[in-house]
Amino acid sequence: MRAPRIIQKSIVLATAVSMLFILGGCPKHENFPTQIQAIEAPAPTNFVITSLGINSSGTYDYDLNWTVSDPSKVDRYRLYLVGNGIVPELVQETTANSLPITLPFNAEGLQFGLSTVSTDLIESSMTIAIIPSIPTTN
Repeated sequence: MRAPRIIQKSIVLATAVSMLFILGGCPKHENFPTQIQAIEAPAPTNFVITSLGINSSGTYDYDLNWTVSDPSKVDRYRLYLVGNGIVPELVQETTANSLPITLPFNAEGLQFGLSTVSTDLIESSMTIAIIPSIPTTN
């Protein structure tokens, strides 16, 4: 009965001494490097997807448009397919603030995400838009 208690006390004492060495032995770090000043791109706003309908080849045309508050800070835009997997899937990158796409199927309800990448290569938060239903013609 005494041996396990002696072993427990020895382990606690060894742990306490080790912690004192760790805490007391660490040098003080005061010379941190200077912080990098990076430009963050503004997130896209007014992201709208317009269904243009079925074209003559039987595919579906869509028009994606958006705005950004300060385009001078934006290097490019990234379009993602959202909601079909665990993580958004990068579909395309562009430097324009609109993008026409053609799909071989009716994509009503499909979600796309859009983000900006700054001139310092920092990606903004994502803005989501959903493909609306195809307009009916009378």
